[in-house]
Amino acid sequence: MPPYKTPAGKNCYWSRGNGWIVAALVRVLDIMPKTAPHRSEYEKMLLDMLAAVAPLQRADGYWNVSLTDPTDFGGKELSGTALFIYGMAWAINNGLVKNKTYNPAIVKSWNALQTESLHEDGFLGFVQGTGKEPKDGQPVTYTSKPDFEDYGLGCFLLAGSEIYKMQ
Repeated sequence: MPPYKTPAGKNCYWSRGNGWIVAALVRVLDIMPKTAPHRSEYEKMLLDMLAAVAPLQRADGYWNVSLTDPTDFGGKELSGTALFIYGMAWAINNGLVKNKTYNPAIVKSWNALQTESLHEDGFLGFVQGTGKEPKDGQPVTYTSKPDFEDYGLGCFLLAGSEIYKMQ
């Protein structure tokens, strides 16, 4: 089924939804034997997704809730951002891409997440609530509390743990 159209007529691709796919591919590849017959297909899918989302990164390091239309729930969103850089860091750490390919995007995002999303008390801002599309779980702000914030923390920790391995 093709994506629905944003009010501006663009196809809507949800940041967190695509981030979940990136994370799922990483988790599968993490346990899949190197000799598995379809491993190269999973690796290619991960690399294709990362290559497609990389140019959509915002200047501030985040990805929009709605990836291709900044006028359709544009703005900072932690979970999709964290999942993308988790996948990028994993691809670097596992030799699928060179460090220079995604390191600038990872650094920009991780710095933004730490300085703009992470509160002093550990609360994470800019985490979208549950739903089936970008309009759900709004508003996404520094202080808004989503209806199910645990997955935002999980995404943040996945990204941080994989970035840590890059050191």
